[in-house]
Amino acid sequence: MPILKDSRAQSRLEKAARERGNAWVNYEVEAKAIREKTAGLRALRIAKETADKSAAVGEGPVSKKSVTRSQSTGRLRHQRRR
Repeated sequence: MPILKDSRAQSRLEKAARERGNAWVNYEVEAKAIREKTAGLRALRIAKETADKSAAVGEGPVSKKSVTRSQSTGRLRHQRRR
């Protein structure tokens, strides 16, 4: 009987080793997918930031009122843009 017990133990060890190997492969595949998704999202973010910066070049902050200082009193005065 000891030979049969040893062969079962060996079989269990071999099966566990295969499963660990498969688990590692799955981990690597998932990690690669996450890296690719992250790189794609990073590229989209950078493209958006670049587009926003190029759209903002030459334009000041958009507001309905412009604020100026009165030369005589030094107080802020609001004027409507036309």
